[in-house]
Amino acid sequence: MNSYIRNKLIFTGEEAEMKALEAELKDGDEQLSFNKIIPLSDGSEKEAKWGIAEDYEELDWVLWRNSTILEYTFDTLNAIPLPIYRKLAELYPQYEMTVKYADEDLGENCGIYESAKGSSELTDKEVDEPFEFACEVWDKDPEEEAQERMINMYEE
Repeated sequence: MNSYIRNKLIFTGEEAEMKALEAELKDGDEQLSFNKIIPLSDGSEKEAKWGIAEDYEELDWVLWRNSTILEYTFDTLNAIPLPIYRKLAELYPQYEMTVKYADEDLGENCGIYESAKGSSELTDKEVDEPFEFACEVWDKDPEEEAQERMINMYEE
């Protein structure tokens, strides 16, 4: 069964740096271009090079920015683009980078990757409360979602 995973890619740095990074990652109308990070010769390489399903073409980027933060939010199918995140940490060690991800099943397949400023290493960090964390990533209220789950379990 296919499931969507919400990805939040967050860079932190100085205001001038964030504007420059935003411009560098952009490609035409695309807010963030994976192809600029790891180029593909054709679409059949997505899984091998980017870590996402080859048949998944639609990446809708939502960019939120303030003076010191760039946050890209997008959904992928079944997997996160971990090779892209590793390459970004390698290419941009001058920024602090955080990746938050959570499956649409809320509480399953979720976590955090971080790269400290000055480091090209991407480290995996477990989350303490997976359900609450996933609700945060998906911008959902944990209490409402818990109630909805109870109702669905009762109806089954």
